[in-house]
Formats: sequence, C-alpha cells, structure tokens
Amino acid sequence: MPEFKIEQPVISLTLEEILPEYLEDELLIKNHFIRETAFTNTDCNNLIIEKSRLTKVDFTNSNFNRFECADCHFESCDFSNVEWIGAAFHRTIFKNCKLTGTNFAEALLQNCQFIDCTINYASFNFSQLKRVFFSECQLNFSEFSEVKWNHLELNHCELNKTNWIGTNLNKLNLSSCQFESLSLSPDLIKGFIVNYDQAIIVGLTLGLVLDEPLV
Repeated sequence: MPEFKIEQPVISLTLEEILPEYLEDELLIKNHFIRETAFTNTDCNNLIIEKSRLTKVDFTNSNFNRFECADCHFESCDFSNVEWIGAAFHRTIFKNCKLTGTNFAEALLQNCQFIDCTINYASFNFSQLKRVFFSECQLNFSEFSEVKWNHLELNHCELNKTNWIGTNLNKLNLSSCQFESLSLSPDLIKGFIVNYDQAIIVGLTLGLVLDEPLV
C-alpha cells in the first residue's frame, strides 16, 4: 500500500473559527490543522478542503453538497451518516475514522486510503474508485453496487454481507478478507480472486449444493 505525502498544515484552528453556520458560496479551507471540534447535523454547500489535516473532528449526520477534498489526512474523525453524494476525494487518507452509514454514492475517490476504519453500512453505489486501498477496515453490510473501479485493494477487511451486484469483480482480490456471505452478479465474477474457503461461500451464493455438510 503506497504512502501519500501530504504537506504539513500551517494554520491550527477549530472549525468554529473558519466555517459559517451555512455555506451558500464556495469556501476553500487550505493548509489548516483542524482539531477536536464538532460540526454535526449541518448542511454544507460548495466546501473545498485542500492540504489539511483534521484530527478528532465530529461531522456526524451532516450533508455535504458539491464537496471536494484533496491532499488531506483525516485521523480519528467521525463521519457517521454523512451524505457525500457526488463528492470528489483526491490523495486523501482516512485513518482510524468512523464512517458507519456514510454515503459515498456517485462519488469519485482517487488515490485514497482507508486504514483501520469502521465503515459498516456505508454506500459506495455508482461510485468511481481509482487506486483506492482499504486496510484492516470493517465494511460489513456495505454497498458496492454498480461501482467502476481501477486498482482497488482490500486487505484484511471484514466484508460480511456486502453487496457487489452490478460490479465487475474480475481481478478483485478478497483472499485476505473475512466474509460469510456476499451479494454479487454471477455474470461478473470471472477472474474474481478468493481463497479456498471463500470459493465455497461464493459457490453457495450462486446456488451450488454440497453433497456433504461443511465441517
């Protein structure tokens, strides 16, 4: 998994010091270190964050319209139930973040990393994932339907009951991950890389019947 170099932010502030209550015009946050603050249950329009580091920031239940992010590092932040429909993320790292129920539908994620994050019940439906890496993340019950991806890696992640309907799984390697069941399209699994035990699970998902019980 590559390391993305992000410039050290030069200004240390809280969100209350830089964000108005409601964003009607485009606002650029650049070269900031934002720490230990809350910005919850809020609608934000036209927010752009560049070359910034956010640590222990709570964004839960917020709605971001026309959101763009580049060269940022989010650590120990809470994005639970955040709406990021159609957002764009470039060279962004999420480390030890909570993204339960987060909606990335129709978003573009390019050169992004998710490290040791909780992302259960999230949606990546209809998103574009280009060079995106998930490492030791919980993605149980998350949605990956109709995803267009190029160089997607999932290493040692929990993927139980994830939905991949309509997504081409050719060359996708889930052999290091854990799951008890998946939803997938039978016509899009050619070249799907799994381990021996996972192959049995995939076979059962496709309707195969074993002539002996699993041990």
